[in-house]
Amino acid sequence: MKRAVILLAMLMSMAGLSACAADNHRPEKMYEDVAAEDLKQVNISGSASSIMIQRSESENLEFYNGDLNSDHAYTVHCDKNGQTLNIELVMDNPENDNDVLGSPMIYIPQKEFDKIEIDGNFRQVSLDTINSDVLIHANDSQVNLNLEADHLNHNITLDGSELDPFRSVSVYFDKFPDNVKMDLNVIEGGTINDSDDILKKEGLESGSGKPVICVNDAQEISIYSEE
Repeated sequence: MKRAVILLAMLMSMAGLSACAADNHRPEKMYEDVAAEDLKQVNISGSASSIMIQRSESENLEFYNGDLNSDHAYTVHCDKNGQTLNIELVMDNPENDNDVLGSPMIYIPQKEFDKIEIDGNFRQVSLDTINSDVLIHANDSQVNLNLEADHLNHNITLDGSELDPFRSVSVYFDKFPDNVKMDLNVIEGGTINDSDDILKKEGLESGSGKPVICVNDAQEISIYSEE
């Protein structure tokens, strides 16, 4: 219930997609599919208002535009270098637009990569559990981590700094994980919201080691569980 309420704004960004599905139309495709079978690392950068990264059952990377604002224009660039794929997602003039309800989408195939790294001027990053180590750099981002405990086998690191902290970080568990360790740090004056005392009650502050969810410097960190 908590997740449903708190994620309402993010889900609103998908409302346009639901309407399209009802009309038997797919969202606008932004780029041709990229085969992922031989990839070991995916690097994502750019300057879009927001981005949603989700799991997909296919072995291709699929790029769709789910933005509710038809005035937004995006360009996708992909450069494959051996087993590494560099993706750049650029939005025209993002600094002049505060509308983050529309989200370009990159569907990450449900396979194991060595690493997924996100480094860009994304105001909002929403990440569902995937079978890869993840590194997200700050750039004043709001980050939503929607994690399935049974599939959480890899490290997630949010690399911020006092000069460039994350605006907010929300971590949602579908149920309490068994082995996860959480290392959470806020900037001076920052807050950690843990109303259900999940960190201490579930032992996440002193977990067995891997995987580790590490947040370096955020203004606000919130933790939730559906259990």
